[in-house]
Amino acid sequence: MLALGDLTRAHAEDGDPQPLFAVGQLRDKCAALDPASQVYWLSEEDTGRKKFSKAWEKLEASFPGLEGNLQQRAERHQIPARAVAYVTSDGQDKRTKLYGLRCVRLQLPEISEDPTTSVDEVKPASSPEGSIEYVEEMEIYPFPGIRHPVRINVQGWRSLFMTAPVVLVLIALLFGSWLLLQVWLSELPIRKIAQVTLTIAMVVGMLAWFVWPLYRLIEQRVIMAPGILQLNSVFQHVLVIRREDALKVIRMVRFTGTCPLCGGLVEIQKGRGQFRGRLVGECERNPVEHLYSFDHVLRRGSALRNR
Repeated sequence: MLALGDLTRAHAEDGDPQPLFAVGQLRDKCAALDPASQVYWLSEEDTGRKKFSKAWEKLEASFPGLEGNLQQRAERHQIPARAVAYVTSDGQDKRTKLYGLRCVRLQLPEISEDPTTSVDEVKPASSPEGSIEYVEEMEIYPFPGIRHPVRINVQGWRSLFMTAPVVLVLIALLFGSWLLLQVWLSELPIRKIAQVTLTIAMVVGMLAWFVWPLYRLIEQRVIMAPGILQLNSVFQHVLVIRREDALKVIRMVRFTGTCPLCGGLVEIQKGRGQFRGRLVGECERNPVEHLYSFDHVLRRGSALRNR
């Protein structure tokens, strides 16, 4: 991406508004930016070509996850477009591939015009005082050794993988209740009844504990990512259900903001105390007083402490 961006900027400054690059140009630029792997990038063997091909596939796959981030940054700077990587064929030789960036037009939010304000003073529609704007960061690879972000398609029949565990736990709860009733109405010794009751309660409780985050994700469409998915990262992430094109997918992403009070980094955390059950933005400098609400759709929040 860095190689593509540098080449695009250089050619655009020279008068080419939509530059396209052959594999050789991009590989040379990658080698220049990555001296430790120069020989690898410039190799004419299959290893060098495969490295470029896989790198481009990962770049293309990353753009859907970056869409929100790029659109938010474009709106902030009042740029009516965002960049997307694409590949096309050479007009003279259809077998030759050309790579570049294209712009997708965006509908920017309207800004009220104040005749007393100069053009230089006009700012993007931003949050009022005491509120915060969140930025969606790039996705991570939560599984060591697997360079692939969390992107689970839950459209159509695949939604059964989400609803089936919840339904099975409800069935287990009903069956456990019926079994407990039968045991308590039986003539078994008190000790035996207590053992069976404790066993059933533990089994159903463990199943419910396992499925509860999935149920909350279905209901609220956003939850904190389970700890097992965050072992490979020092940052906090959330799981969100959202639409990408015509598909409904689960994504694991990170939202951050800048505290309007002290300038500290704000990350999403589970709410505590009076905010239990909510996701809130906590400032790393003062997580007790500098608290903000969190709207993952609008990517905005407001102060939760009266100042």
